[in-house]
Amino acid sequence: MKINIIKNSILFIIEKKDTPVLIKAEINKQNYNNSNKIIDLSNVIPDQFLIILNAFKNQNNKSLVIVAEKIDHDIYNLNLVPTLQEAIDFIDLEEMERDINSL
Repeated sequence: MKINIIKNSILFIIEKKDTPVLIKAEINKQNYNNSNKIIDLSNVIPDQFLIILNAFKNQNNKSLVIVAEKIDHDIYNLNLVPTLQEAIDFIDLEEMERDINSL
């Protein structure tokens, strides 16, 4: 797994050797709690990770967006986008929406 900071978010790039347990432990770390999260599943078969990732949506009023092209439908009601740029845009829009709602 590679971890980067992009704009106002933490980007987790999941690799083939990563396991769902490893992903859960890493995302659950305290220093990521107040950050938007982008999980890039482009390099793996995403189905095995979706159940675990579902537990992280809507935490601490922050966004969770998953980048994956290989999912036909969204049975977990997650924020799925096909590209990293769309994930960044999605988070920007949600941040603006939260700002407006807090006025």
